[in-house]
Amino acid sequence: MKKVLYVLLALVILIGAGYQFIRFKSKPNYEGETTLSSLSSEAEVYFDDFGVPHIYAANAADAYRAMGYVHAQDRLFQMEMMRRVGTGTLAEMLGEDLLDVDKFFRTLGIPKHAAWSTEVWDKAGPSEWKSATEAYIEGVNDFIENGNLPIEYTLLSHKPRPFTINDIHAITGYMSFTFAMAMRTDPLVTKMARQLGPKYLDALSVHTLPEHHQIPNNYPLRDSLNRIQIDGNTLVSMLDRLPVPLLEGSNAWVISGKRTKSGQVLFCNDTHIGFAQPSVWYEAHIEYPGFSYYGNHLAGMPFGLVGHTRNHSIGLTMFENDDQDFFEEKLDPNNPAQTVYADGFKPLAVRKETIPVKGKDAVEFEIRESIHGPIVNEVIPEIGRLTTDPVASWWVYVLEPTRALEATWKMARAQSIQELEDAVRLIHAPGLNVMYGDKAGNIAWWATAKLPIRPPHVNSKIFMDGSNPADEPLGWIPFEENPMSINPESGFVASANNQPDTLSNGTFFPGYYYPGDRWNRIAKTVTARNDWTQESIKSLQLEALNENHPINAKAMIQQVDPSVYAGFETAIKTLENWDGSHRLESTAPTLYYKWLYHTLYGMMVDELGEEDFKNFVRTFLYIRSVPKLIRSQDSPWWDNTQTDASESSKQIIEEALKKSLAELNTQLGSDPNAWEWQKVVVLEHPHPLGAKKPLDKIFNVKAPAVTANEESVNKLPFVLNAEGIYKVNSGPAMRIVMDFADVEAAESVLPTGQSGNLFSPWYQDQAVMFATGQYRPMLMNESAIKSSKKKLVLRP
Repeated sequence: MKKVLYVLLALVILIGAGYQFIRFKSKPNYEGETTLSSLSSEAEVYFDDFGVPHIYAANAADAYRAMGYVHAQDRLFQMEMMRRVGTGTLAEMLGEDLLDVDKFFRTLGIPKHAAWSTEVWDKAGPSEWKSATEAYIEGVNDFIENGNLPIEYTLLSHKPRPFTINDIHAITGYMSFTFAMAMRTDPLVTKMARQLGPKYLDALSVHTLPEHHQIPNNYPLRDSLNRIQIDGNTLVSMLDRLPVPLLEGSNAWVISGKRTKSGQVLFCNDTHIGFAQPSVWYEAHIEYPGFSYYGNHLAGMPFGLVGHTRNHSIGLTMFENDDQDFFEEKLDPNNPAQTVYADGFKPLAVRKETIPVKGKDAVEFEIRESIHGPIVNEVIPEIGRLTTDPVASWWVYVLEPTRALEATWKMARAQSIQELEDAVRLIHAPGLNVMYGDKAGNIAWWATAKLPIRPPHVNSKIFMDGSNPADEPLGWIPFEENPMSINPESGFVASANNQPDTLSNGTFFPGYYYPGDRWNRIAKTVTARNDWTQESIKSLQLEALNENHPINAKAMIQQVDPSVYAGFETAIKTLENWDGSHRLESTAPTLYYKWLYHTLYGMMVDELGEEDFKNFVRTFLYIRSVPKLIRSQDSPWWDNTQTDASESSKQIIEEALKKSLAELNTQLGSDPNAWEWQKVVVLEHPHPLGAKKPLDKIFNVKAPAVTANEESVNKLPFVLNAEGIYKVNSGPAMRIVMDFADVEAAESVLPTGQSGNLFSPWYQDQAVMFATGQYRPMLMNESAIKSSKKKLVLRP
């Protein structure tokens, strides 16, 4: 017995010692002194109670060297994943399971575009943003060389290579891809058009409907130089394996002083991004002579995309404009190395790329390009199944080098609304809604992107004829005609991924817009009073209510004979009286989403098949089409094409309800009062290594149940499914509220925490706060910051 005890004790000591050794070798260093060889003078970094670094330096270069160092210390592995996605080198580190993902991004052209942007960057003359970016890279590489690498590198037996400007351009390209909704949607819409016909498409909302809410434009007066004059008043399944989250949507609104209690501008932003650990944004506050900025940074990006000074604030949402088209090419029957074009032919360009694979021989991969772009049949399975003709991707982003670094540098330093617009113009893709407020009382919204002028006959969501020059874009809309609103009479600007109103030239620009449920709630709420405060506006940012869902539910209930729900009358009555809220104790959403799934499945799976039905419920098309589908009784989708009978909406809806009630009875019990929403909602923030058990128990971050919903202001969506367990997959990547009456009292919260290092105290310290609707300060007050317990001095 004594021997056994001694052995057990020795094992415990050994395990404990091993853990302490690994922790010592991998944990971040937030205190004391560290040498950075690239520094020209000393810099101080104060870490506040939530791990946000507050950097004080003598000049811009040293500030960004320090920024690169602390950013890498907390987020290096996230930076690694981002750059590997953008450079098409995931398989080199994670193995051959990611080979098809690398092929996809290489075919799409992101690594090629990054190399082009880097070539242009290298040839450009000196600039402030170039020097600051290079300083940031020096700081990242100083950490790679001398810092404690996170444990993920040990587990993967990998040593990171130095960071480069090409990596930053690749990360920018990946960020642009995550906005590209066309790849998910256009193949499905084209299939419906070809195989089902116009009646089926007409029953959906492929394009914006009159009942959808649009963002009003308010174009400013401009001088002769166009300056603003201010009045002094499957693919889906493959992407599921990505080790980094997709950017999906967002809310932002800015309220002018005439609607706030303080009389100053009130600014709110919550970007919607796929949940992951670490979360997407990294907060950092930078101070050096002439500059003070609190920003939210993407991994590997030196400048904050969202942030504020004491004089202005910048926020973002997705524009959702259509900036990608697919051209179906015709091969010359006598020469498959060229395509038919007009009365002649155009050669296909071919390039070969070599993809390194961990533990395997490198794979050589051939990419063909037509005059419209790369041929994507082999890397987008939905297209490969739809046609044997080559299909080319025409994408605005890869048509010119990115200037994102210059744009974000200038946006943070804008001294006026005109300077901000000048910086915004530099963003050609992805399409972004840039939100703005300032101390002078201005509020503004710009939809920034290069918008192609398409021929009137073109439906940009259906594959075009690559042999027909008449389908080609005709040019570009001038930036001044882009959607925008500058100091509108309404006293607010807002964007929620919904359709902007017609442009100044009368164009209703196509896109992948959401129906505007969130925008409508924001607009109605904001205009209901004129005394908003930073505290009172939080109730809107945290609201989990959708006004459309109860209307859908009533439309379904009206189709059902009461005998169908005998014994479950209380459940139907609760759903009938539902106001659209998603409170944790509510039972109505539990029945609604289950019933909605089975109704849509009964309507559509016979036409689409299992795989494309799964794809449908993961696109904007599903969100936008549900009201029209559910409330129309004469839609061709109701009929089951696999039977001789002609099914009605009543039959499909009743059968779906029977199935839903039976499943909920089995899943949650016979008492409908026990069908609480919180029992079927799951929120877990997945780490890239968490896909392998038991590493999920170590790296993933679990959170309490949240008010999961579709298209409420506090959007916390999930994939509709038959199982009735709803895993929240995205949501606000931060929640910012700020009143310009007291910028130093601004607040935010992150979904998990500041650090991606497992051994950091700030790995998941905000997870419960986020789930329960709490906020914490974004400090800019020097005395409050310098009273922090943790201070890291960086010396040359």
